[in-house]
Amino acid sequence: MAQQPPQPPLQEESVDRIRDIIFGPKMRDYEQRFEAMVRDLGRLQGELDRLGEQLAAKDAAQAKQLQAARQEARQADGELRGELKAEAARLAGQLSEQQTAQSTAVQAVRQELGQVNESLQASLKAEIAQLGSALEEQDRSEKDALQALRQELRAADTGLRDELRAVVQRLTEDKTDRSTLGELFIELGSHIKGGGSLNDLLQGLDLPS
Repeated sequence: MAQQPPQPPLQEESVDRIRDIIFGPKMRDYEQRFEAMVRDLGRLQGELDRLGEQLAAKDAAQAKQLQAARQEARQADGELRGELKAEAARLAGQLSEQQTAQSTAVQAVRQELGQVNESLQASLKAEIAQLGSALEEQDRSEKDALQALRQELRAADTGLRDELRAVVQRLTEDKTDRSTLGELFIELGSHIKGGGSLNDLLQGLDLPS
């Protein structure tokens, strides 16, 4: 049995031509769209790469800024802590000086008050002693005056008694009536009560003292 010869290439080309006739425009359209999409994707990928680089650069810059800010914050914090420590030390020293000055001033005031108290006590003791001496002297003077007054009263009483006796004797000798004698005694009592002396009364009566 004889073998059939292979089909010529013309049949395959015909199939390709038929396929191209049927699907050619659509395939070319698809290819153009695909190429356009590939170009768009390439462009978008480029944009994405560019944006990624920009973002990376921004991230790096922000990281540097953040690092610098952190360093500045650490430096500022260290400086602030140093200033606070220095200020605290200065205030502590100032407070210590003020406390020392106040303690010294209080001690000085206490000493001054002690001296003033001692001086006042000494002055008070001296015044009390002087007043006591003056009171004693006044008491002695009053006692002496009282003693002298008593002596004067005794002497005046003795003289008055003697004068009264003389008047009575005189009146008895002159035989004066009772009415005149009563009036005389009343006048004598009133005169003595009013602070007059017996001699004045006797002189007014023209009687011998």
